[in-house]
Amino acid sequence: MFIALGISLLIPVILAVSAALGVTGFGLAAWSAALILALALGFYALFRIGLNLRFDDPSLTREMLVAAVLCVALFSYWAGQARPALELFYPMAVVFGALRFSARRLLGITIVALLAHALMLTVWQINHPGVDGMGSLLDFVALAIVLPCFAAVCAFVNSLRTRLSDSNSKLTEALARIERIAVRDELTGLYNRRFLMDFLAREVDRVRRSGGGYAVCMIDIDHFKDINDKFGHGAGDAVLRHFASVVERAMRSIDVLGRLGGEEFLVVLPDASIAGARNCAERIRQAVEGSVFPGLPSDYHVTVTAGVVWSGPREMTTDLLARADAALYSGKAAGRNRVVAVG
Repeated sequence: MFIALGISLLIPVILAVSAALGVTGFGLAAWSAALILALALGFYALFRIGLNLRFDDPSLTREMLVAAVLCVALFSYWAGQARPALELFYPMAVVFGALRFSARRLLGITIVALLAHALMLTVWQINHPGVDGMGSLLDFVALAIVLPCFAAVCAFVNSLRTRLSDSNSKLTEALARIERIAVRDELTGLYNRRFLMDFLAREVDRVRRSGGGYAVCMIDIDHFKDINDKFGHGAGDAVLRHFASVVERAMRSIDVLGRLGGEEFLVVLPDASIAGARNCAERIRQAVEGSVFPGLPSDYHVTVTAGVVWSGPREMTTDLLARADAALYSGKAAGRNRVVAVG
């Protein structure tokens, strides 16, 4: 709105310059400034009280442009030899509309401008019968030729801008999908192995700087191959997805869960003691065992085995994961459906 007001106020500036050159009077410049400011205050009032929200375009760009075009035609009636200078504001209105309007609406603004200017010239010629109107007619013909062409170019530029905006939106969405694919497991939506390794590396750096430690919990779904063999791979995929949601509900908000591959998962527990990590793993084990999994009979119980280890600031990630894996397989060897914690 303030940009439109600034452009509109150039009209009284031009009229004031014309008055200084003796072409028009200063009264016309003052009158035009007063009318433009009154219209601006009127639109501002509409915005303040919220009436603009009742229009299909709450910005009221179309209404402001129509008002500006009518003002140009009105002031042109009194401008005399300064009229050609004011006619330049018709293309400026079209350019301003190109920021928001489609080709059809730009054509509408163009038609309004041409009709308003034609009406102004007709009334002026009627009130000045002895004046040769060929010059005014030539100006109108030129305006009628140039203004639609100008509107067409602006519409083309606007279409390019719209397509560029759409392309940028699609590119942003594509980048978001690529980033998600890069760090997320496609089946479960959990973090993938790459992200887990990066997160563990950052956790090692954090612990080395600030001290303390963290724990990891390696989880394996018991007899997962039997689930695929008995109920099909579709049921196995459904088990993995449901398992992910069950585990996430049993974790702390700061814990990170990811899929290492197959039916093997890893939970990283920052700032957790071995006892706290074991309790978390036990909550997960109990939640999984007590859950009814989609695609499986209601009396079929899915169980997990977990290996939990704690790490201080000096242990390498590979060594930590090897210890977690050993704890996990110790639990499998002991009969599965259990948590084995190693300090």
